[in-house]
Amino acid sequence: MPRGRRLLNASSDPGTAVPAAIALPRSARLVATLALMLASGMQAADATIANVALPQLEQQLGGGLALGAWVMTGYLCANAVAAPLTGALRRRWGPRGLFAAAVGGFTGASLLCAAAPSSGALILFRVLQGAGGGIMHPLAQAILLDLYPRERHGRMLAIWGATIMTGPIIGPALGGIITDLASWRWVFVINLPLGAAAMLAMSRVLPERERTGDLSVDFTGVVLLSAGIGALQLCLERGLGRAWLASPELIAETAIAAAAFVGIALRVRADRFAVFRPAVFRDINFAAAAFYNFISSALMFVSIVFIPAVVEGPLGENATLAGATIVPRGVAMMLSMLLAGQLIGRVELRAVLFAGLGLLAAGLIMLSAVAAAPASALPLIIVGSSVQSIGVGLLFTSLSTVGFSTLPPGLRTEASGVYSLLRQLGCASGVALMTAVLRLLMAGGPLSHAAAAGHAAGAAALNAYCQCFRIMAAASLLVIPGIFLFRMPHAAAAPDQAAGAGAVELRRGRLSR
Repeated sequence: MPRGRRLLNASSDPGTAVPAAIALPRSARLVATLALMLASGMQAADATIANVALPQLEQQLGGGLALGAWVMTGYLCANAVAAPLTGALRRRWGPRGLFAAAVGGFTGASLLCAAAPSSGALILFRVLQGAGGGIMHPLAQAILLDLYPRERHGRMLAIWGATIMTGPIIGPALGGIITDLASWRWVFVINLPLGAAAMLAMSRVLPERERTGDLSVDFTGVVLLSAGIGALQLCLERGLGRAWLASPELIAETAIAAAAFVGIALRVRADRFAVFRPAVFRDINFAAAAFYNFISSALMFVSIVFIPAVVEGPLGENATLAGATIVPRGVAMMLSMLLAGQLIGRVELRAVLFAGLGLLAAGLIMLSAVAAAPASALPLIIVGSSVQSIGVGLLFTSLSTVGFSTLPPGLRTEASGVYSLLRQLGCASGVALMTAVLRLLMAGGPLSHAAAAGHAAGAAALNAYCQCFRIMAAASLLVIPGIFLFRMPHAAAAPDQAAGAGAVELRRGRLSR
């Protein structure tokens, strides 16, 4: 068989064709696997590597907290919009061309970020970088599954998931060291050699074309989705604490978001929305998992953004130490994900979800106590952040398992894009909303009770951050009752067996109503 040739199982429905493994020699498969891991880790790290550089970046380019928020949320919003397009783009341009375009675009945008002359230019380049990263993540996962036979998928996805977790662990620490030794601009330059290595390794192992099924792209749906997400993001970022009816800007943003989502609903009703298939939400397990994926991603990512800001801001430490405070939480999350993998099938999944949400809330409550004990702030931050991340790790593994266990195979690719979209949108919306709450608290708005007169600026800022952590803890506790919506697959069934049984159930209408 020619190298890089891809086989497809015969199917009368091109949308449900199941690809077989890409036929490669063992050495070439290993190189391709390492390249995919490298690209995935680079993309995951870039969501957090700039966190510890934000104070220096804000000082040099201006813009304050708003600039820092948009550097993060612009990247995540572009990730969210691009992710569900991956399947259609792959069918149209093939895995080789799309992988090269995604990694090349990501790397090129990283260099533009490093050379950004103004805050506006930096936000624009971060959006371009996020679009490339949004395609890289689901594409790398899909190609990895194509490289290996089905019986090895579980092991490879576990390794791939660990790689994804390594990015956020290394990112803040590496970003802090680079920022202190050089400049925030070098945080983006580091992507050049990594991206070039990934592109070179994959240039010969992938097929050029996969002309199966519908090659069209729903550009109208893409525009509606982009406009809706962007306008919603602006509302979250700029609306809290302002008089909505007195602001033409907020009225326009609200109208654009509403019109875009109504347009998407109309296209869905007319069966013309092809960005993704809304049928995935008919499965109650996937719908519930998608909701908790959104919430847990928001709570996790806000903490990753806020913790370095607390250490560098009110506590007055350097960027290297701020980045180092994130490392223990990353290690704890990776270990808890592995633990959850061992618990699944042995322990009731709802019990694992309950434990995850409880630990998430407990960690946030510990973080909210930092203002009451500033002398032991750093140990409290590390312990509280680690407890929170253990809960998030339990949630992420369990939600992925139960969410996809009852979906028929023909919907898994579509569901992966939607799941990625909601994860990224949760991260972006959480940062935007809580940054707006933080600004309101620091300004002494109606939510500010701790920032009383007589407090030093640093103490008032620390109190504001702690109040944000309390709000997030309350949110994680409020959603606990929803775990009883899940319908558990049979505990003894293997993941693939459970998925097959779920497909039968779905066809009978038991899980889609």
